[in-house]
Parts: sequence; C-alpha cells; structure tokens
Amino acid sequence: SSGINAEYGVLLDVRDNHVKFSGFSHAYDSDIKVYANVSQIANGDTVAISWENKDAGLFDMVAIYTPPSREIQDYLDFRYVTDTKNWKKDHGTFTEVLFNMRADYELRYLSIDSKQHATVKAKYTISFPDNEPMHGHIAVTGRPGEMRVMWGSAKLGNARVKYSQSADMKGAITAPAASTTYTADDLCGPRANTTSPLMFQDPGYFFTSLLKGLKPGVRYYYTYGTDQATSKVASFLAAPYPETKVAVTKFIGYGDMGVYYPPYNGDSLGAAAVTRALEREAAAGGLDFVLHFGDISYARGRGYIWDQFMTQMTTLSEQVPYMVGVGNHEYDHVSGGDKDPSGAPENGFHPEWGNYGDDGGGECGVPTSHRYISPDNGNGVFWYSFDYGLVHVIQISSENDFRPGTRQYEWLEKDLKSVDRASTPWVVVTSHRPLYTSQEQHSDHIVGLHMIM
Repeated sequence: SSGINAEYGVLLDVRDNHVKFSGFSHAYDSDIKVYANVSQIANGDTVAISWENKDAGLFDMVAIYTPPSREIQDYLDFRYVTDTKNWKKDHGTFTEVLFNMRADYELRYLSIDSKQHATVKAKYTISFPDNEPMHGHIAVTGRPGEMRVMWGSAKLGNARVKYSQSADMKGAITAPAASTTYTADDLCGPRANTTSPLMFQDPGYFFTSLLKGLKPGVRYYYTYGTDQATSKVASFLAAPYPETKVAVTKFIGYGDMGVYYPPYNGDSLGAAAVTRALEREAAAGGLDFVLHFGDISYARGRGYIWDQFMTQMTTLSEQVPYMVGVGNHEYDHVSGGDKDPSGAPENGFHPEWGNYGDDGGGECGVPTSHRYISPDNGNGVFWYSFDYGLVHVIQISSENDFRPGTRQYEWLEKDLKSVDRASTPWVVVTSHRPLYTSQEQHSDHIVGLHMIM
C-alpha cells in the first residue's frame, strides 16, 4: 500500500499488492476503534486516521472504502496497523490524502487471522460537501474574447460561471454551463469499463462554460459551480486579440506527467516537482498557456487516478489555459472501436511497423474528451489549432492515422496553409510521439521515421 513504512500516504498505486481475503465477516467490538480527526473534508484534504486495539494482530489493517456500500474485499486503500508508530502500544495514527470521488468514505478496522479471514471490528464515515465543484481548468477556444471554464462535480444543478474584472466579483456576469458524463458502457474495454474501486467508478458530471466579450490582456476573476456550492475565486488574463501587438508569447510544453503526492511512491516521481514549478511560473506572471501533449494522468483505466491528477493540476489550470492532446496512455486500444470519440475506423491505428497496443487500458480517449474541451476547428482533443500572440499552435495526434490521404493529414495540410506568418511568425506543432528521439528504444525511432515521411 502507499503507506507501508511511511507515516503519510495517498490512495494506493494499483500496482501494489492488493490483499486477497479467504473470507469476510462482521463482528463489531466496542473496545476496538477507528476514527479520523475530522468527519467532513474537502477534495484533496489530508486526514489523520487513528486506530485503537489492545490485541492488534500482525496482519490487522485499516481499510478505506468509497462508497461505504463496497464489500469488504473491495477497498480502495489500506494500511497495516503494524506500519504505524506506537502500534505496540495498542494504537497508531497515519495521515492520508483523500480525494472527493463523489461519495462518502468509510474507514474499517479489519482483524485478519492466519488464514486471511477478514473481520470488520469497527468503522467510521468521512463525508464531503454536497456537490463540491472540483478540478477547475480553463482553455482558449481559438476565437478572440473567449475563454472556456471546465470543472467536475457529483450532481447536476444550475451550474454556471460568474466572472468580473473586479476581485470582489462586483458586477459579475453569469455564463451558463453545459454538462456531460460517461458510463462504463461508453468505454472501449478493460480495465476502464470494469466497475470496481480501482477501475471504473462513477465520474460524476463534467461542466463547461463559455465566457465571452473578454478584453485582451485584462485580468478576470471568476467562480464556478452552483449558487449552493461554488468554488473559491480564481483569475486569468484574457488572451490577446489577433491585432494586439505583443512583444513576447510565453508558454511551457511537455508530454508525460502522471501523479505524485510526496512521499507517495506513484507512477511519476517528477510530477509533484514539475507541478509546483509550473505554479511558481504562473504566479510570477507572464505564462500565457501550457501545452500537455499526451500521457496526461496515466490512469490507463483506473478512474481514481483521474481524480488525483485533476486535483494535482487545479491551482495551475484555473489560472493558465491548459491545452492537452492525447498520448498512447489515454487512447490506444484494441477493442470497442465503435465507442472511440476520435471516429477512427475499427480499433484505431495499428500499423504493422508501429508499437501501438492497448496502452490506454480501455479508455480510448473517452475520459480525456469529457474532461477537456479543445478548440472546435479540428477533431476535438485529438487534433486542433489556435493562435495566441505570436504563436500558431497545432496539436496533432500521433495515436491516430497521420499518413497522407487521411482525415488528420488533410486537416493539418489545410491548417498550415491558413497560417498568417505576419501575425503569428512562430508555428509550433506538437504530438505525443517524437519525430526525432535520442532514447534507446528502436520501436519509437521507427514510428518517428514514419511520421517524418
């Protein structure tokens, strides 16, 4: 588990061993306790979890469930009591970062015997605010005077964004929001379409609101949510108009991120440091937008990782347009092609010379497409373009067929011909897979050669 040999953790990395029980039962004992320092928290809060048991066994554990209706074996995370300080003194405390997965959490003290039979001895419930708005992020649309605000929540409602040029939100304009969601049946294959705490879990609803009439270079303050549950005030600088004279356009681009909450040993050790550095860059001013061209959360069919990633990026993505493209780890699939939002034939792009497999864990771009809305001049999150200051940005998909005569190739050719180099002398083209690579991975080199040709 994330917490083994540590006093601080977050939800477990699915690659860690998930203990399998030989049987389960309930036998509550008033002398055994499990509890937290709080009973209601907000998304991403750190919680101190404690247990007490005078006869704690070597294999006893505190397991975490969401929703509380989960069966005993379907926990989301756990901590052996022996991995907490003072366990030999009949008690222990550890801390855990909990993410709002649109349901209450339940802590259970499990007594485990030598035959791996688990007995629930005590339980405790932790809840989140009803309909908490989360995961706020913004994106340019490619049209002057606009900005798109997106977020997620557990429930539908009178969702909206309020925005103003004043930090106290005086004279705020209200922009309505549209909603969307997806179910396990909308996903292309396993793991993504397998309902379990570590795979598919109800993602709630995704909202998008279009802000219009923005003045170039002006800072706007905004909140998102409903009148009953709204976010804290965030702000952004409106994008320049095409005729706006700018001396510098500054952006940061990268591929591959993932999740890391120190000292949690997750998929991406550098994610926390990079995220904090991006936040500092944005806070210093002058960062116009961020490009993330593929391998976004590394969820690969594990829904809870999307919740972690979106929380990790919120501070940055609320204030700077966060423009994404797809990589193999949110898209590549070998089944369920009729559900592929890119419209690719059959089960996607699998040329005989390529190393295209099932790296998306059955997601086939569905979770990405619902969370991120891109400029509408291409093919959703798969390929699109936009102008910002001195730069014309083109995001293409190396995971979709890019060869001459294909939809993507013809779109790219048309888009490049439309570039006004007087207005945007810089043209930046991104894709997840590199055209040129120095790494010792021959299969990637072969794909790069085909992209060049």
